[in-house]
Amino acid sequence: MKHTKILLILILIILALLSSGCEEKMNAEPRTESLQEPFTEFYILGPEGIADNYPTDYVLGENGTVIVGIVNHEQKPVNYTLEVELEGMSLPLPPDHQYINLEDNETWEKAVTITPPFEGKNMLLGFSLYNENEKKIVEGEICPPYRDLNLWINVSQNLSEDTSIIVE
Repeated sequence: MKHTKILLILILIILALLSSGCEEKMNAEPRTESLQEPFTEFYILGPEGIADNYPTDYVLGENGTVIVGIVNHEQKPVNYTLEVELEGMSLPLPPDHQYINLEDNETWEKAVTITPPFEGKNMLLGFSLYNENEKKIVEGEICPPYRDLNLWINVSQNLSEDTSIIVE
């Protein structure tokens, strides 16, 4: 009976030492796996760099500027494609604004100049972001954007059509 008690005490001491060693090892190793869901930030700022004063009234032939931002939190490098459309018609972008490669936690923020090619009221100016690593083709060749943002704009022949002038 005495030897059984000693054996049981030794086993308990060994188990306590082993478990504390495992805990030490788990605490010493940094976690490489993130607890956060992968995602991409996609945003538009006005020309002053804040989420305000977006150019919404344009004169045909003139341009306006917005700042487009992308932040990769996908936990891996991602190749993005940015497209800008006015009422479904693609607007030209320079290649370094259209094809964007970002490492994890890297930010891309650039001024994008918009020159509407036709006039109209309450027109949809769409910004679509595609994740080329996970592009999904749905219903034929239609590929929905990974993220998209919209502004409603007016384009007139001249500025006086859209503004009121008060003369005192």
